[in-house]
Amino acid sequence: MRIAIAMRAIDQDSGFHLYLDGLIESLLKIDRDNTYLLFYRTSKWFGRFSSHKNVTEHILKAPHKILWDQIAVPYAAWKYKADVVFNPKFSVPLISHCPVVMGIQEPAWWTWPEHYEKWDVLYQKLMLPLYARKASHVFAMTQWDLDENRKYLGAPLDHATIAYPGMHEHLKPVTDQAVLTEFRAKYGLPDKFILSMTRVDNPGMDSSKKWNPSKNPHTTLRAFIQCRDKIPHHLVFAGRNVRNYFLDNGFTAEDFERVHFIPFVPFNELQNIHSLSELIVAPSYYESFSFTLLGAMACGCPSIVSTIGGFYEVVGDAALYANPHSPEDFAEKIVQVLGNEELRQSLKRTSLDRAARYTWENTARPILQGLTRTVEGR
Repeated sequence: MRIAIAMRAIDQDSGFHLYLDGLIESLLKIDRDNTYLLFYRTSKWFGRFSSHKNVTEHILKAPHKILWDQIAVPYAAWKYKADVVFNPKFSVPLISHCPVVMGIQEPAWWTWPEHYEKWDVLYQKLMLPLYARKASHVFAMTQWDLDENRKYLGAPLDHATIAYPGMHEHLKPVTDQAVLTEFRAKYGLPDKFILSMTRVDNPGMDSSKKWNPSKNPHTTLRAFIQCRDKIPHHLVFAGRNVRNYFLDNGFTAEDFERVHFIPFVPFNELQNIHSLSELIVAPSYYESFSFTLLGAMACGCPSIVSTIGGFYEVVGDAALYANPHSPEDFAEKIVQVLGNEELRQSLKRTSLDRAARYTWENTARPILQGLTRTVEGR
């Protein structure tokens, strides 16, 4: 079987890079019988998987991502005699010589249209139902994900597989104090801090002028303002343009007392910030699967997360839950965790145990089975 995979999403500085990196690496390790054709849009990660004997990598040129998805990918799949085309992110070629399958996440264009460019909302609402009907199989990261897409896309999605993403091996507690001290100095981190790894723009849409507050950093900041006189901790935001987002939305420099803004932390350093932080806060309004939370869990960092979305399905009892619309609720839970060392250690142990369930092999095997069934049932 020759499996073609559209790798365009690996270029994004978001969870999708982590997803594709982990998934493809695991597929190539567990499956030596099939051949993989990896199609890239840019050279950014070209060669990443070249050490595997059953893979060939190709850069496909196209002036726009729609043309890349709909023309370049199916043409290359035909040229290289692929048996199935897999796009891990919300798109499939509408014309193809072989079956096509796709991955799905939360359909935010229906629930949060005001945070996307109008043309993007129109495109997604028009095309996603078509893609869903064209796809011979879909892969969802959570059951919540699948249910949401069934609700908004108006498609039964009967041929579906739930495949929870895995955790990269380097994400584990760091005990080397020299490494942690160097990392703390590099980013100017305080001794005790609460972490918010957030995003305020649309990944993969660098030309968009819209803020996207779906990760809800404003509830985190308001909660911290309410409780900072009760705790000795600082608050650290890791992300792109977060300070500008706050200033653009009515916050002032006075609100940033004991608040630090740092850029995205490189993937190979995430274990350091999770090992240093005493608590991570994730009050997202609408999210199916959080790679940030999974990384924090794998490093034993306690968390307070949103009651909305797919969080409970993923995190279970390894976190406390709070209403994302209530800074007061988050502030109360922050004080509760940081003021109770027994509770914090309990959440830490539970997080480590829960994170151990999420391996890339457990992700890759059901996806490989779905791809195989799709080809066999052609």
